[in-house]
Amino acid sequence: MKYIALVFFVFIIGYIIFLIWRLLFTRPSITLESDHIISTKLQKYDASQIECIYMNYRRIGFKRYGKRIVPMDLCFYFKGDQETAGVEAVREWAARNDKEIKHKFFQSWV
Repeated sequence: MKYIALVFFVFIIGYIIFLIWRLLFTRPSITLESDHIISTKLQKYDASQIECIYMNYRRIGFKRYGKRIVPMDLCFYFKGDQETAGVEAVREWAARNDKEIKHKFFQSWV
């Protein structure tokens, strides 16, 4: 029983370290192309797959058709000095591809 608790404890500590490392050393970014986007996991999503764009304070998410929750690879935020230009680029992309921007809280999924 002592060994099971030790393995469980090491797993929890490792998971916490992984989450902190991911939070501090990964820079989520999405590439906006003319008619598609490339997610943080380097997957290509056509504009026809995107239903709308959610904005909640600094966080931005692209919701896909038929999905209730925004996937984590389609959520991102801008750094403070790049936020104005970045939000403007998202607005231009939405206007070009006829997508609605909704300013509301949204749930994201891993």
